[in-house]
Amino acid sequence: MATQQQTGQIHVTQMQAGQKLAGSYDVDAAGLPRGRSSLPVPVTRDAQYRRLVQAGISAFAELGYHATTITDIVTRARVSRQAFYKIFEGKEDCFLAAEEVGRSALFTGMAAVTSSQSASVDGWIRAPIRIYLQICHDEPQFVRAWTIEFPNVSTRTLARRNAFFVELAALMQRGHQLAKSQSAESWLAVPDSSYEAVVGGAHEMIFRCISQERYGDLLALEDPIVSFAMMALGYRHSV
Repeated sequence: MATQQQTGQIHVTQMQAGQKLAGSYDVDAAGLPRGRSSLPVPVTRDAQYRRLVQAGISAFAELGYHATTITDIVTRARVSRQAFYKIFEGKEDCFLAAEEVGRSALFTGMAAVTSSQSASVDGWIRAPIRIYLQICHDEPQFVRAWTIEFPNVSTRTLARRNAFFVELAALMQRGHQLAKSQSAESWLAVPDSSYEAVVGGAHEMIFRCISQERYGDLLALEDPIVSFAMMALGYRHSV
């Protein structure tokens, strides 16, 4: 079983640049090197972690979380069952680790563009929304597993999902404050709860596309979400 120390080390692991968040390894593909010529243990464990995260997301999206077995995950990952339990306590921990990887991928891009200067009045909100939608569009298995399956696994996963929304709202609030500092006369005062309301409303639009498997329509949500966010956050069109 994975120790607390091992789990802490695993959680700081990042997916390699350009690597998909979800995917399976063909049964005919080569596994990881074994024996005396194998990779160093930390390198092997890191590779196993990435494979298991990708395979777990793929299985959860296709089969549903509760129907997915450890065998499904390790078969798709081309990693042994023994290796799985050296990294994760069970499939819920695998899902939590995958969510952490996905959240990191989202915030890395979104935080950078939210804090940057923008010549357009809506650039501060449009840029992070575009990145969010692009990742959802490019990672249909991940976004389906996270949106449909993840909140319903346990109180722990639901709390993690809700915490993610709070983080998004805080990110939006920082961008809004920057926009107001540049053009205070363009904005009406709004309560702090407006930010979480915008996140919830935007998520509902995205959720409907995902639940109906209309992944190709996700990018078209950019303008409706931006318009909704600007209105909810007090933008004065007449100024």
